[in-house]
Amino acid sequence: MEATKQPRTTGTQYAWTGYVLGIACMAGLFIYALVGEIPQLLVMSSIMAALLGAVWSSTSVPAKKKAAK
Repeated sequence: MEATKQPRTTGTQYAWTGYVLGIACMAGLFIYALVGEIPQLLVMSSIMAALLGAVWSSTSVPAKKKAAK
């Protein structure tokens, strides 16, 4: 009898959801600031979206490498 290999579930499969939701919220705030002509909110939302993208990319690669071991 041969055992079937189960796919391994790790937290890295779901780690991206927080970053994507944060970037989506910042995109919504950016649009709101464009419509409402609020320059401070434009700056803050774009900076936060860029920061979330940078943190996401810098943490996802090491996490995937660690999970592959």
